[in-house]
Amino acid sequence: MHTYLRWTLLVTCLSGLVSCASLSPKQKQTTDQAISWENRVDILSNMQNWDLKGLIAIRTRQDAWSANWQWHQNQKDYTIALFGPMGSHSMQLTGSAHSVLLETSDGKKLKSTNPETLLEQQLGWHLPVSSLYYWVRGLPVPNFPAQKQLDAFNRITVLTQQNWRIEYLRYSTVNHTDLPNKMILNNAALNVKILINQWQF
Repeated sequence: MHTYLRWTLLVTCLSGLVSCASLSPKQKQTTDQAISWENRVDILSNMQNWDLKGLIAIRTRQDAWSANWQWHQNQKDYTIALFGPMGSHSMQLTGSAHSVLLETSDGKKLKSTNPETLLEQQLGWHLPVSSLYYWVRGLPVPNFPAQKQLDAFNRITVLTQQNWRIEYLRYSTVNHTDLPNKMILNNAALNVKILINQWQF
């Protein structure tokens, strides 16, 4: 099947899955919280432990790939697990402030000092995991130049940083905190669609 057609079908399917996913009683898709951007940064920056589940789809010039994903964050330690269809391309990334371990479904165990190097060696594309630590919460990476657009609730709708453009298409309110649940990331080499159907922190 042509790559573009596969990608179109994939995006349609993922959108349908997330739109049908039920949010927990403390998680809704609307907000009544109009706080300043500075206050929002403080709240999100203090959120350093979380569990999320969702779907991720990655498109390169040559191919498209998708997986269910889970991210457990505990301070600076994290585990990101990716599960492809029928267990294909499954992998787990376990990291701390100083080292990262990538374990694949075929038994490989690879170590590095940063996750981007491991993923590029194994998969051939550079996914900015270190930056996603901030972007997934709706924050720019500190101390790096960034351009941002905010909505009426002072949430980021578009962020340009580190040669990436991140569009925040939808937020959920979880425990009185607005968190992204639909994002699209683009740079010259990759298009990444992230859908989050469960946030816990």
